[in-house]
Amino acid sequence: MTTAASPSSTASPISRAFAPLAGVTALGVFAQAITAGEFVSQKNRDGWITAHSMIGNVTLLLALATAIVAIIAFRSAQRPLMIGSIVLFVLLIVQTIIGHLITDAHQDGWIGVHVPLALIIFGITVWLPIRSAALRRAA
Repeated sequence: MTTAASPSSTASPISRAFAPLAGVTALGVFAQAITAGEFVSQKNRDGWITAHSMIGNVTLLLALATAIVAIIAFRSAQRPLMIGSIVLFVLLIVQTIIGHLITDAHQDGWIGVHVPLALIIFGITVWLPIRSAALRRAA
């Protein structure tokens, strides 16, 4: 008697790497929110701003890796995951640029774009691992 292979055994190693990588990227985005909350309206906030910037740069690299894995693994089969990963990476580039305009160029007017954009990034960040897990369960 033959048994059907489990979804995890039929998935390629690169596609199995997507969900954990998307999850780590999500942790970076959540850490961004925590550090941002620590320096809003506080004195002696330079350390938190530096941490926020450093975590943002690491998160950007994680999003790039997530997008690359999604392009390789889901180009033909799961296009929404691929597109979502690419959009997340592009939005994080924009977010990083805006963040540097705020902190380095003292252009605080960009805060009105930076904060709502963060909420959009949160939404995509939560959707990617949930969608990936749902697809794995359905397979």
